[in-house]
Amino acid sequence: MKKLLAMMLMLASVFFFACSDDEDEKLSKEETKTEITQLSTDLSAKLTEMAESDGMVAMEALMNMPDPFASTSKSNDKYVVLNNIQKYLLPYNYVKKSTEKSVFEADHFNFDRWVGTYTWNNTVEAWDPDYGNPDNKIIIIFPADSTDMDNNNAKITIHNYDEILIDYEYLPTDVDADLYISDIKVVDIDLTAVWFTSGEYMGEPTSLDVSVYLIPFEFTGDFSHTSTAASINFAINYDGAQFFSTGLGATWTNAGDSNPSNVNGYIQFFEVKFQVNIDVDNLIIVINDMDSYESGVEFLNAINAEIDAYVTVSGTWAADIELGLDASDELDILFVYADGTSESAIPYFENLALELEDFFGELEDYYSNW
Repeated sequence: MKKLLAMMLMLASVFFFACSDDEDEKLSKEETKTEITQLSTDLSAKLTEMAESDGMVAMEALMNMPDPFASTSKSNDKYVVLNNIQKYLLPYNYVKKSTEKSVFEADHFNFDRWVGTYTWNNTVEAWDPDYGNPDNKIIIIFPADSTDMDNNNAKITIHNYDEILIDYEYLPTDVDADLYISDIKVVDIDLTAVWFTSGEYMGEPTSLDVSVYLIPFEFTGDFSHTSTAASINFAINYDGAQFFSTGLGATWTNAGDSNPSNVNGYIQFFEVKFQVNIDVDNLIIVINDMDSYESGVEFLNAINAEIDAYVTVSGTWAADIELGLDASDELDILFVYADGTSESAIPYFENLALELEDFFGELEDYYSNW
């Protein structure tokens, strides 16, 4: 998974690919540049709105309150159940595995034991539990606004939850929960996962399927990893309209091979889509034989022949992406437009990569004190 995710992030932020495409309909150079330049601004606006959503604010308030299950547990440490729910609301955490030991060291969370209703009592600053009511789910009633702790206007319902202990960390295998504020659903998460319990990939998913609703955003994703194939797909919708999606597939000729034989994928922001297909086996042969090429241009042309990548806008071809040399004979990544002219793609990708880092990274920072 680490190799596959590294390739996906490489696709998202660097795009060192080449391609050829012979569709008749093509955007002009000016239209293409306008569409790509606007991406960073649009993505930044979505980040701001997501960070300030009602669901985010309410989850922050809950996570800063005492653990409702801690008062009667034999450990002073928190259970990981609420932490896992909030963690997997954030898209950044699907491509990031923490290397730090979890601070949540209580026993395995037994869902059936903790069913019931927990209501925040601000007078005594503690939870009022009603164990076993209901007998098939966990309901937590609490204030959504940390500045108005007497107003229990939020309710999170955990319909199902299970986890597995792997390498001193409890990882979720089944999560089904929703959050309402004043009878309006603001969060819904449905996740199932199977994790590697040993070996090189211990603590990483062998399969994962998730759907997250964080009003007005919705995330969907799935991941599959076998000995000879892996795939990952992820999308974010806003008010029902998709504004970000990515998918990547890789195949290995033999189980245990360090390099895949083929990698293909795409990443799409709003109407702009970057696509790629790489014959990795042939590409490695070209790289290993680089001394046999008479010039850098000839070598880059051989690399470009093994990589097919391009940009479309609303399904219309907009530009090829090719490796080339700049005026100082330094390696460059180029947009090649319909009129045959080209320019460096790096400034566009740098701006977009910064917004991607903000979009995924700052969401984690937003909750870093949890």
